Amino acid sequence: MLRHWFAQPWAIYLLTIPPALGMLYLWNIWRKRRAFARLGNPASMQGLVKAPRGGWFWRGLCLTLGLFAIVLGTAGPQWGRDYTQSAAPGRDLVVVLDCSRSMFAETPSRLQRAKTALLDLGETIKQHGGHRLALVVFGGRAKLVCPLTHDYDHFRDAVEAVDADAPDPELEPGAGAVSGTRIGAALHAAVLAHDPRPEFHGARDILLLSDGDDPAHDGEWREGAAEAREQGVPIYTVGLGDPDAASVIRVDGEALKHDGNEVHTRLEETPLRDIAETTHGFYFSARTRTLALGQVYLNAIAGQTQREETEDALPVYGQQYPWFLATGFLFMALAVLVGDRRRGAVATTVSATSSAFIIPARAP
Repeated sequence: MLRHWFAQPWAIYLLTIPPALGMLYLWNIWRKRRAFARLGNPASMQGLVKAPRGGWFWRGLCLTLGLFAIVLGTAGPQWGRDYTQSAAPGRDLVVVLDCSRSMFAETPSRLQRAKTALLDLGETIKQHGGHRLALVVFGGRAKLVCPLTHDYDHFRDAVEAVDADAPDPELEPGAGAVSGTRIGAALHAAVLAHDPRPEFHGARDILLLSDGDDPAHDGEWREGAAEAREQGVPIYTVGLGDPDAASVIRVDGEALKHDGNEVHTRLEETPLRDIAETTHGFYFSARTRTLALGQVYLNAIAGQTQREETEDALPVYGQQYPWFLATGFLFMALAVLVGDRRRGAVATTVSATSSAFIIPARAP
């Protein structure tokens, strides 16, 4: 939520500075009063040196409000629409993320590396602008968790919500369903997630991140690939895992077993290559590396035909930070003025008090 209201939400943590400075200021007052009390009886000294009442309070209040306003201004508050700017043209990309049990193999897991790559993709596209993103997750079943949107923060939140430590029970196959990795069903959901209007044809893509390991071995993925080809949607596939060495699948720290035997998995590149070739896409072999997916998308996909701005484009927020910074500096200036007035009054009083303690020199 903070990312919607502030351009630099990390700066909100700086709001802890004014209270800390306030505590330091109060401690300094207490320290000075203790030192002052050593000069003589506190009641007598208070009568000799009397500062204007309330001066320290108003100065501290101005300093606190000024610091709060400057910190908020640094965070970049934003709301309203900046009509001088508009969203850039782009393409529509539906990401399909394999969350089946085999994706929990290796360290870091294949799913964790996929999440890292997708966060990089979202951040890169956010900086570039224009493109719309969607997210479909799947295992034994497929689920659309983020529809096509320009709201890149929503896409990021959907990616972060994927649990890389335990399978999602909602993606488990239903009663009587085939127990397998339903890549075809996920591709079908991705095709449906695209905008069907003719003006969007030619600017639609699907990006599949998977290890290609389907324990059912029934070629179910061919149905989804054929549907995407009929709709003219290319599928770009990313292979995750080691194709040469089998790995044990660990869920919640325990090795996954079937009929008492540990289940092993490896990257199956053949179906992923076939899906890409069937739909006129490309296959990217990430294997055990974390792919810089944002740059891959910009270099290999984003430069193709782009659709114009859509009516659901998010507004470009108006930047409101100048108001906060101006208010902050105004309060800081008032704090200086209050401090100068108080210091002048105190200096006059202290001077008079010092004169009262001067012992006249004896005449020779």
